[in-house]
Amino acid sequence: MTRIVSFSGSGLDLGALHDAMLAAFSDYIVPLQPDAATFKAALSARGFDPEASFVAIDDNEVIGFWNVATRNTKRYLIGSGTRIEHRGRGLASRLGMAAIAAAQNAGIESFWLEVIEGNTGAERLYRKLGFEVARKLDCYRLEHPSPDRSSCALSDFGTVATVIQRYATWTPSWQNATDSLDGAQLTPLLHEKGGVLIGAGGLVHQIAASDPCALEELLAAAATVGSLTLVNVDSADSALCSLLQKLGAHRFIVQSEMRLSLPNVS
Repeated sequence: MTRIVSFSGSGLDLGALHDAMLAAFSDYIVPLQPDAATFKAALSARGFDPEASFVAIDDNEVIGFWNVATRNTKRYLIGSGTRIEHRGRGLASRLGMAAIAAAQNAGIESFWLEVIEGNTGAERLYRKLGFEVARKLDCYRLEHPSPDRSSCALSDFGTVATVIQRYATWTPSWQNATDSLDGAQLTPLLHEKGGVLIGAGGLVHQIAASDPCALEELLAAAATVGSLTLVNVDSADSALCSLLQKLGAHRFIVQSEMRLSLPNVS
């Protein structure tokens, strides 16, 4: 018999969760097969909450999961999936309902997630659970034609994060939020009119500036580390999106950020 339990109450370790994730994502739209160390680091960075996360267990094996993070009065779906051979049994819906019920009981005010455009089955499930689209997010890859750091200086995380917050016109998604980046290995670059935080592999977590010229100089400076990937750029940011397109960036994913407002049950 299949059991739906919190991960903290499952008696299993992260190795079992990693195995389930690899199996569930083996046919995903975007190839995602991290090794165990990368998987654990990603969960930690996003604030994985074992009590808020739920797993479906059959014969002591994880066959489905909702990996959830908690931050203050918000929860975020880090990732969810079901092993291919166990799909079509309503496990994803049961896991989602369990996670939402736990969030309500914990006094959580809102639940957040992202779903890739084209993943119609997942989006249909999230809508059925009550989630609504809050905004569209674009993901880009950029081979900058003219990398140049002359307009920027290497700085520290706190200084650059503060400057970015001053000029930003939108809130970064959960995995790019300042709380998620604290302690990560970053290249923080400071411009007199803005800043950029670059992670491993040229991943641009945050970037903002007071004007388009400064934004262009920041991208040129960021590109000195190599190829850039910008994940979850708010599609309403016409200045940044237009600049990326002008520089020849490839938009490889569009996502919907979805939100579920939870009633106060106290």
